[in-house]
Amino acid sequence: MKISYRVRFVGGSKYQKSLDTEASAAGIPIPHPPAGDADKAKPRRTKSRSGCKECRTRRVKCDETYPVCLRCQRRGSICRSATRPVQWHTEMPWLSHSVVLDSWTGHATPNKRLVQFWIEQTSHMMALDRNNNPLSLPLLQYLAACPSLLHAVQSVSAGHETFFSSESLRTCLEERGLALKLLREEVQDPGQMSISSMLTVFVLGVSSPWIELRPNAYGKEHLDGARALIKHMLSHKRMREDSLAKFLLGWYLYWDMSSSFLDTTEGASRSEADDIVAVLHSDDCFHPMIGFSSELYALVATVGRHCRWVLENETTLPGLEQDLRDRLLAWQPGHHDKHLVNLSLAYRNHGILMLYRTCETPVASACKTSSEETQPGDTAETECAVRSLVLESICMMLKTPLSEPCANFQSLPLLSAGAELMSTDEELRNNVKARFKGLYSSSRVMVNMWAIELLEELWDLHDCGVNVSWIDLCTTKGWNLCFS
Repeated sequence: MKISYRVRFVGGSKYQKSLDTEASAAGIPIPHPPAGDADKAKPRRTKSRSGCKECRTRRVKCDETYPVCLRCQRRGSICRSATRPVQWHTEMPWLSHSVVLDSWTGHATPNKRLVQFWIEQTSHMMALDRNNNPLSLPLLQYLAACPSLLHAVQSVSAGHETFFSSESLRTCLEERGLALKLLREEVQDPGQMSISSMLTVFVLGVSSPWIELRPNAYGKEHLDGARALIKHMLSHKRMREDSLAKFLLGWYLYWDMSSSFLDTTEGASRSEADDIVAVLHSDDCFHPMIGFSSELYALVATVGRHCRWVLENETTLPGLEQDLRDRLLAWQPGHHDKHLVNLSLAYRNHGILMLYRTCETPVASACKTSSEETQPGDTAETECAVRSLVLESICMMLKTPLSEPCANFQSLPLLSAGAELMSTDEELRNNVKARFKGLYSSSRVMVNMWAIELLEELWDLHDCGVNVSWIDLCTTKGWNLCFS
């Protein structure tokens, strides 16, 4: 006897409907699943409201892990996450009903949405602690009194919201132009310049490279202006005692350090740097942008400028370079926060690596005692010490979760250490690239993607036997990578 089979298609399909119609016409009963089975077979899906752009494009559910979702981590792709809702935002929508900006006397009406985005999102990429950030809530009182600062903040906020995409910079550039115009009016009398206007110079200057299509400019004119303002601030005791002024002093140290290898323009003199460090140490307190590392950053800035000078003049100063190396090795972090200590040590190693690769300054091995100095001809020992510093830096930085605010400050030492990785370090190279992608997802600043491009080109050269430093390659390409 021939056995016949009936194939049942998914309910609702055109094939199943035609079979059901034929069966009904022939008087054959049609089995139907219990009413509850259909609901059990199709579990209810929670719609992702803050999924990243990559997952939305692929039409897959995003787990919304910030700053890089798990799917993007597995794919190794760039995660452009949506803006995360602030937990207390629905309970206290303070800014939309705030009277702080309602007394505004400027020409253009404040964009409260961009101001709120700055306070809740953008400002935190420039601070080590979300709960101690002068650029967030405490900034409101200065925005109401300084039109240029308001529009500078709105400019950066508009750019940050769109990952500084060149196709979406219209609002950013319009606000920036207005901020520059108002700033020129405010600084007509430099002697009467307010702290708020000085802060405008910093916001516009630091964000200047973020809106560039390629890494060709780094805001040199803004940095020069900031140097003049810092000198003015240091000469007025009453001004430098202001809490915002102290924040600007620390911010300047970081900005100067991260730009120091881009040109040989004299930054803060040794005495001025010492004065800044003394002012910041007078309170013996944590600085929201540089932590407890003011002395270290001033020293690394000196190293960066000297290395650029050596490249341009093709000569070295062994006595000075040895002194700089010894001072870096002698520096120790004066605090116990694990992630901040790792960040500080990574910057210290960055300074030592720059001295070695640019000036061929011997690097003391961790295995040697202080009395056993590494000699200039001891190449194998020096290379071993360099290798140790590189692995130490990368290991420390990768241990810091991307969710930690201090991770946003890793780019420069990560590039310096990553540039030393060899062809046998394929896994570490991939980890470094993944970290830079994560930093881009977090900060939304393109310099992190340009760093990957530079490293890949540098690694190819090294694998072919061409010995060149990352600073040499930047100079050859005409790049100015600014990590401020």
